[in-house]
Amino acid sequence: MVLKESILPPSLQLFPYQSLRNYQSQFLRFVENNQKVIIHAPVGFGKTIMALISSLPLVKQENYQLIIFVRTKAQVFRVFLNEIYKIANSRKYGYLTAVPLILKSDLCLKIEEIPQFHKGICSSIRCPHLEQARSIPEEDLPTIVEQVTITSHENDKISIETFQNAFREFGCPYYVIKRCIPYANIIVTTQTYIRSKNLQPMFSELLNKSTFSAKIAIIDEGHNFSADIEAEISLSDLQRASSIIPLKIFDTLQDLIYFHKGMVERPFGLSVAAIDAFLEHEKKITLIEKTQLLKIKEFIQSRGDIWISEESKIIQLNPFPQSVFEFINPFFQRIILMSGTFQPIKSYKLLYGINHYANLSIPSDFQFSFNSIMYNRRFTSRFTQRSAKTYENMVNVIQRLHESNPFHTIVFTTSHEFKHKLITHLQLPNYYVEKIDSPPHFLDELSDKKHELILGVLGGRLSEGVEILNHDNRSLLTLIIIAGMPYPRPDATNKLLRNLYTRKWGIKMAQHITTLPLTRTISQAIGRGIRSESDFAASLILDYRAIRLRPMLPPTKIFKDLSSLYNAYDLFYAKMRKIFSLKD
Repeated sequence: MVLKESILPPSLQLFPYQSLRNYQSQFLRFVENNQKVIIHAPVGFGKTIMALISSLPLVKQENYQLIIFVRTKAQVFRVFLNEIYKIANSRKYGYLTAVPLILKSDLCLKIEEIPQFHKGICSSIRCPHLEQARSIPEEDLPTIVEQVTITSHENDKISIETFQNAFREFGCPYYVIKRCIPYANIIVTTQTYIRSKNLQPMFSELLNKSTFSAKIAIIDEGHNFSADIEAEISLSDLQRASSIIPLKIFDTLQDLIYFHKGMVERPFGLSVAAIDAFLEHEKKITLIEKTQLLKIKEFIQSRGDIWISEESKIIQLNPFPQSVFEFINPFFQRIILMSGTFQPIKSYKLLYGINHYANLSIPSDFQFSFNSIMYNRRFTSRFTQRSAKTYENMVNVIQRLHESNPFHTIVFTTSHEFKHKLITHLQLPNYYVEKIDSPPHFLDELSDKKHELILGVLGGRLSEGVEILNHDNRSLLTLIIIAGMPYPRPDATNKLLRNLYTRKWGIKMAQHITTLPLTRTISQAIGRGIRSESDFAASLILDYRAIRLRPMLPPTKIFKDLSSLYNAYDLFYAKMRKIFSLKD
């Protein structure tokens, strides 16, 4: 549903900025009137701040505990904790406590002494920080959590170090925070704690211990729930473990990889008792060897719904994301599930099993030229149709259009391999490239430049949450080129998922559901250019299969084939230059 204009309640005084944007007051009214909601709102709408100011009055006045789930650890600090800090300090909001629930390795005070840190190794080395944290009397925890009131930080930015410093006098920060969670007003954590069936029992124990009368969940980037890999183990991992201690269970798991493909039964009688006994009595084992055995132990103890044997590994899969919502629904009286790419909402409600959630779709009122998704029927990233000429022709189009674009151009490819194939044909002296497992440190440099070519990967760091702004906070990404369609590999896991979905919803809906991750990835990449009302960008998909996805992509005024010369596109950019000159 789409709501009409309404007025922000006068009593709500938490908004830390000058004025509300169009439709933000509707967001507040909708959340106020519905307890469990799914919200689709455009990029740059301000979903984070609106979700917070709709929830914090309940935290402050009605003894609610707020738990926020984000996709990545970086968003815990960079987005939500820092936004809460702004709200809490902008209008003297008063006493609020907030803690992050992240990996123990991130908060560990001894991590530099444990290069092969692995979950579970703390107890076995009898860490003194851990023992100190465990010895804290329960009655002291409410006082300790007061160390992290969100209104008392002197720094402008909240970081991991903020909490390490606040808790280190009490022992291991991770275990102190974990014990303090029932007493904190706000917890910010990652979606892993509700997606993983291994972590759900621990998290439910923390929720049951809460000292608050009710709970609110804010789930950011709610589109992120899909079939989840609970655990996986590779053939090489099993072979390394066998060289440390030859156990029958390792041979059993290796046989599954060698002789079976697709869905397999969990082997009967799998036990970690032999691994535990070895770790308990073997004194000469190295830290690396201990970590390897703990990895196998963790896999065996995992609780994935389905086991799948792939080419060189075994996967434990949770195929239906509605299990996540079956887990969280009983714990939370209010839930805000939000995203900029819930398209279409009814498909996500079906997939998640949340048809009882009220839904709000907020239209974009931004004044931008995000109205052209063009495709080229001569090109495709389909593996069987690629050739050296394909990459050369794609690069010719990319370079021609980049010349027409007055600001930055970003090209997203389907893989790092595909990206490097394009690079071999580039004839530009300078360009920026996203690297594997390396943060894009060049973003600040690009804010001071005007006309550069950037190459990234769909689903990578550049395509999911990065913005490049000038000093006036306007986006400098004005042309987004999608070089190919990131269809999933036809491996055993994806084939099995398609079959499971077909059995549950029928073949047509199964095809639609399995396409959602693809269109979501493209929509996120396209959205990199639009971060505020003053931004505008054009998009080009170099793959003829884009036409099939038109109903599921963001609505556009122009959706046309660019298979001939580039005159139409050059003309479009000539018009864009006029817009830029007027705005500048």
